[in-house]
Amino acid sequence: MRNVPSPSGMTTSRAGHPLYRVRHELQALPAPIVVFNKSHSGSRLLARILAHGGVFLGSHQNESCDTLDLVELVRHVVQRYYPDYPRLWGGEGADDAVLPDLIRAVFRRHLETCDAAAERSWGWKLCETAYILPLIDFLFPTAKYIHLIRDGRDVAFCDHVAPSDPFWKKIYFNTDHIASWRGYRLTGEDYLKRSYIYNTVHWVNSVNVGRSYGAMLRERYLEVRYEALCRDFARTVERVLGFIGVPSAAATIEALRPEVHSNSIAKYRRASRWKMRRILDIAKPELLALGYLASEADGLG
Repeated sequence: MRNVPSPSGMTTSRAGHPLYRVRHELQALPAPIVVFNKSHSGSRLLARILAHGGVFLGSHQNESCDTLDLVELVRHVVQRYYPDYPRLWGGEGADDAVLPDLIRAVFRRHLETCDAAAERSWGWKLCETAYILPLIDFLFPTAKYIHLIRDGRDVAFCDHVAPSDPFWKKIYFNTDHIASWRGYRLTGEDYLKRSYIYNTVHWVNSVNVGRSYGAMLRERYLEVRYEALCRDFARTVERVLGFIGVPSAAATIEALRPEVHSNSIAKYRRASRWKMRRILDIAKPELLALGYLASEADGLG
């Protein structure tokens, strides 16, 4: 068991802001490896690669290898601060009586089954971590980040969750002060009628947020494409494990290659041209920027 240090004997710094104290306590931990992505981007395979490479990804995970322990932290920070992070470092953040102890508790739970004696690398995978990267980067100044990106046209047809509460409204639209978007009601019922529209909006914002914050992380940020992970598995695994300092990827490649499939790539081609036009109306700039569209006229299947 690897414990987050006790706060006893610590002193606050930087005008008494409690987050500096928490960061000082967390310095006893190695720098984590953080994976984030839009949901349904194939990150379970990426998590399996990291775990096989020796990275501890959490004591409590779901079937997709997402950490369950950080969900509460992400929700608290997104709902209270995102996207206006100057408020976190100002008076409102300094007066947040919940956040410091929440951070301590979250990482204590996350690491409770990690063998400290083994000095393992550690980290986590959680899609929405992208939205709290300013806080995570503050707490772990040398952490490394892997952003998995998948073609938004395929993600559009992978259903997730409606933006029907304040947290998910911020994840989709960067604000919870919104009741509708382009005439669409932000309810679960409306999501079920045209989920591909909502999923596309979600993909656009997730990719833009992740890339914007990632650019500020410089050499500690790695972008990986799902399509490369499936079609050029060995080379992509070598790139990922090399990024986190694993000297050899051979064993991981051999062990996990049978799990790799590419049959879900370009599944959007089975959709109607009418649906694809609506998707492109939302996501064409990002698809072009990422190279998923070869030209303005491309992308209808």
